[in-house]
Amino acid sequence: MRWRKSAPDEILPGLSEERLLRAARDYVASAFPNPERVGCPGRERLNVLARQTTAPDENDLDHLMTCSDCFVEYQAIRKAWKQRRAAIIGTLVAASVAVIVFSGVAILRRQPAPGPIAPAKRPAEVAQTQLRNALIDLRPFENHRGESASPAQGRPDPPVLDRGNLLLTILLPIGSLEGQYAVTLVDSNDSPRVETSGDAVIKDYVTTVAVPFDLREVPAGRFTLTVRRAAEVAAASYSVEVR
Repeated sequence: MRWRKSAPDEILPGLSEERLLRAARDYVASAFPNPERVGCPGRERLNVLARQTTAPDENDLDHLMTCSDCFVEYQAIRKAWKQRRAAIIGTLVAASVAVIVFSGVAILRRQPAPGPIAPAKRPAEVAQTQLRNALIDLRPFENHRGESASPAQGRPDPPVLDRGNLLLTILLPIGSLEGQYAVTLVDSNDSPRVETSGDAVIKDYVTTVAVPFDLREVPAGRFTLTVRRAAEVAAASYSVEVR
């Protein structure tokens, strides 16, 4: 039997390091269920571990690798923390660029013959880049999770989301618990197009979670929105339409 030559990032022919790590994460996330959270360090400790820049110590690492519930919650917290940190860094970079641009404009204004001014962006272009608030209510769909909506059967039409940079508020079905939730937009090929997470709290007797949801690069069409509590393995699925 002849082995083909491995690519530089392949550990074995056809198996890259990235695929191996992804398979390992998927395995740990489901192979060691611990719904009673026996021996778990608690959410406060998981928050500390997810936000530190060094690797967890041996005891914490041993527990994470043998407790699917803690591992899933740790992954969700760390991902949300990285997103928030990236947003803060992006804001600081934008502020620095604004200072540089302002200084450049001040210098150009002192010149006797300034160059032509670039045309202003059209309102539609400005609206697409601005962060916009959006809301979807999943409570009417609590009896039809994972099923496609059918108006002929008296079911409501799927929620509609506009393409743009959204801060999405989701009203979760009645009985949903507070805590960390992972929210994913999946296309017809089962490929995730948007992955995000946020903390759900009860407001006016409704469990509500707000998450960043950037749909600027997502085409219009029907998608599946999956919502999963970080402490659980199963996810609820809902049909949504992007316009």
